[in-house]
Amino acid sequence: MDVTINRIVEAKGLSEGPHWDHRSQKLFFVDIWNNKICRYDPETSQVTSAYIANGPVGVAIPVDDGDQFLAGSGLDFVLVTWNGETNTTNPPIRTLKSVKKINNGTRFNDGKADSSGRIWAGTMSENNGDFTPNGGEFYSMDKNLTVKTQITPVSISNGLAWNLNDDTFYYIDSPTRQIVSYDFDSKKGSIANKKVVFDLAKNNLPGVPDGMTIDLDDNLWIALFGGAQVIHVNPKTGKLLRSIQMPAKRVTSVAFGGPMLDILYVTTAGYGISNPEEKTPEDDKKGGSLFEVKGTGVRGVLPNTFTMTDD
Repeated sequence: MDVTINRIVEAKGLSEGPHWDHRSQKLFFVDIWNNKICRYDPETSQVTSAYIANGPVGVAIPVDDGDQFLAGSGLDFVLVTWNGETNTTNPPIRTLKSVKKINNGTRFNDGKADSSGRIWAGTMSENNGDFTPNGGEFYSMDKNLTVKTQITPVSISNGLAWNLNDDTFYYIDSPTRQIVSYDFDSKKGSIANKKVVFDLAKNNLPGVPDGMTIDLDDNLWIALFGGAQVIHVNPKTGKLLRSIQMPAKRVTSVAFGGPMLDILYVTTAGYGISNPEEKTPEDDKKGGSLFEVKGTGVRGVLPNTFTMTDD
C-alpha cells in the first residue's frame, strides 16, 4: 500500500513520546534534551512548548482532568500545569515521586498510561556520552502515587503498548534488539511470563527498536533508531508485515492520531539518545523533525491518560 510522508515540524532536537490528545485534537510530544513538552496543532501547524527546568523530559502524559501533565523529568515524576496555548518557560511544577539513581546520568525515557490510568515509564543512564548497560529500571505509578519497580535492570527503557484485550503488555529494552510480551493484569497492575515476540537480528533489520504503538488489528508499529524506518509487526506470529522507510535515520517513536486515528505521527532524533552534544550527522539533516504518515490503511487506538486521586 502506498503511503505519503510529510515533514510537518522542523528539527527540534531529540523528539520523542508522541501522544494524540483526542479532547483537544492536538499532538503532544517531548523534546528531551531541551527539557520541553511540545504541542503540535494540525489545523494551524503551530508548535508551542513548556520548558521544564527540573531536567530532561522523557515522557509527558495528559492527566485525565484539566490542563495538567504527568511527566518523567530527570529522576522525578512531576505534575506540570500547562494549557498548551502559548509558550512558557515557567509552568507550575510539582514533584510527586522520585526513582532510583544509578549514576549521575540517570533519567526517565519513554512511558505511557495503561487502561486503569497508571503511568508506566522507565529510565536509562549515560556515562561519558554513551548509555550504561543495565543502568535503568522500569516502573509503574498508580493514582495513589505508589511507585512499583516492574523490571530491573534494563539498559534503555523504551517502547510499550497493550493489546486490545488488555491482557498482554509489549515492551522494548532497546539494546536487546527485541520486542517482548508479558501477561498483563490490569486490576493488579502486574506483568509476568516474558516472551520474545520479534527479534531485529533474526529479521536482518538495522538499528535498534525504540518507541512503539499498536493498531486496531493488534499489530505493532515500531520505530527503528538508526534504521531509518518504521516497521509493522504481527506480534502473535512474529511476522514482519511491512517497512516504511523514513527520511531520517534515527527514528524515535510513533503514535496514531487525527480525528479517525489513521495518521501515523513519527518523531526522530537530532541528538544522540544519551548525548546532547552529539549533533545530527551531515547525511541526516531531517533528524529531529516530526513527520506524518498517511495511507497506512489501518487505525490506531486511543491512548490512555494518567489518573490521580484528588488532593
